[in-house]
Amino acid sequence: MIDPDDVIRAAEQVTGILESRGVGAVVIGAVALAAHGYVRFTEDLDLGVNTDSATLHQVATALRTAGFEVELREPDGQDPLGGVVDVR
Repeated sequence: MIDPDDVIRAAEQVTGILESRGVGAVVIGAVALAAHGYVRFTEDLDLGVNTDSATLHQVATALRTAGFEVELREPDGQDPLGGVVDVR
């Protein structure tokens, strides 16, 4: 099981990297549901962002430099999210 404090520390690092590039983020997924009283088990924190592809690539590179494992999935015609960055 993942330590919740580790998730918070990672989230702080990730949001700092996003903010340094002018990219805002919103909490989505299970943590957002919990904030509204709908608690379910999760081991991650999902953040939604709205940015262009070039900035998304810059963010992924900065996250890797910070020591995170990063998988960037490019948007395509079947992707309602417009691209996804998985961070571990």
